[in-house]
Amino acid sequence: MKKKPDLKEYGEQFRYTLFKMPAAGRFIQDNRLWEGFWKYGWLSRFLIVIALIAGLKFLSIAIDWFQNFSLSNPGQAFQSMGMVFSEGFGFLFSGGMKYAMLVLLEVLVFHFSRRTLYLLSGSEASAEFQDFVDAQVRMIKVGIYAWVMELVFTILFKIFFGIFGFIDFLQPACVFAIQCYFLGFAILDNYHEQFELTIKESSRYALNYVGVAAAAGLVAYLMMLVPVAGVIAAPILTSVAVTIVMYELSDLHILGKEALGEAEEVV
Repeated sequence: MKKKPDLKEYGEQFRYTLFKMPAAGRFIQDNRLWEGFWKYGWLSRFLIVIALIAGLKFLSIAIDWFQNFSLSNPGQAFQSMGMVFSEGFGFLFSGGMKYAMLVLLEVLVFHFSRRTLYLLSGSEASAEFQDFVDAQVRMIKVGIYAWVMELVFTILFKIFFGIFGFIDFLQPACVFAIQCYFLGFAILDNYHEQFELTIKESSRYALNYVGVAAAAGLVAYLMMLVPVAGVIAAPILTSVAVTIVMYELSDLHILGKEALGEAEEVV
């Protein structure tokens, strides 16, 4: 029987996933994973353009700050910088916007995740236009699920810390950790989808790899701090890294759906 992961193992998963990010970047470059990307047609290009426009909003806010930057009043300059980050990241990360961005960029996650798994396993999953459409629909459902669950857990945390006010200083960190996990889960689900797990099965299986999802979500957040380029690079790098890590740590590629039952066994 398999042992259910504990906090220490989650921590090891988190560390391992973070350290796989540079290797994922090299994997993308060495294997030219971008090749064949444009075969998904005009719809994929349209969605990426919309995502770029959204990323440009933050860039325009940053440019406006630089244009009004004044060395003669550094205090005001840093105050306005805070407003840049607040307004820009509020747009990208408040509510369901970050999941909407993933929906728009699903074609990137879809292509790079499947190409990576093919190179690792030698077994190529179907990647026709209809498969992309199905993955797009699924990402919409996953995005809604992750957003709702994030809201639920955020409310629960706020109630908890409202009752135990003496540890209220931990609330922002806990809420951010929840956001990272569910953002990472939305990326991780693409790997599970390739082995025909339903969204419900995927959410259950992901609980055994909380560290992987949290690390992927954290990196996605940080990369999206870079206007425009970060929005595009984040889903590419994290989807490849997650695919590599899950191929190494999980046994979905060996057992298929049977791995779900194995992972739920507790000693």
